[in-house]
Amino acid sequence: MSHIDSFKHQLVGYFFGLPVYLPLEDINGDFQCTTRQLLIGGGSGEHPALIVKNPLACVAMYLDENKVELKLSNREEEELEALYKPYLSWETEEVLDFCEWDIKVYHEFYKRCRTKRSLNSYRSYEHISFERWLIMGFGEFFFFSMPQHAIELIDKIDVKYKKRFFYMRYNNILLIPPNMPVHANGGSAYISILKERE
Repeated sequence: MSHIDSFKHQLVGYFFGLPVYLPLEDINGDFQCTTRQLLIGGGSGEHPALIVKNPLACVAMYLDENKVELKLSNREEEELEALYKPYLSWETEEVLDFCEWDIKVYHEFYKRCRTKRSLNSYRSYEHISFERWLIMGFGEFFFFSMPQHAIELIDKIDVKYKKRFFYMRYNNILLIPPNMPVHANGGSAYISILKERE
């Protein structure tokens, strides 16, 4: 799969050694991906693409799974649930698209995500399904690092809830520092993310 190289895109970072891309235009070819989605792999000679199709569902699942950590009153919990429940989806295929993956590719990716070298690898979360761990990790990333991709939900959430998250759980995307040269034909997404926050 090399179709990503035919389209404008930025490099966000690396997920267990695989590049994470942000398309700057909709991709319609070997795989389909919009500018609201993230793409893992899919470049020339790289790993087959994994598309994070639904950032809103990722954030909703992350909030649902971690609401206990927020120590909410019953009223606050009901208020927060009312905001994210319309976006909640437990159907993996509605959230993740494993483009042209076979069982061998999936197994190798699974092993990569269980490495002992990462603080938040799947090895520490095997009490939940692998796909659920992936979705919640991307949900945490969108919530804190790329909120513009789930803005319909995140803009409605009162800052009092955001301030109650005290530590990261799933952080596995290694961001590219500003001014670091990258091969993506749109540069580094990290610089764009910082500019949007200014």
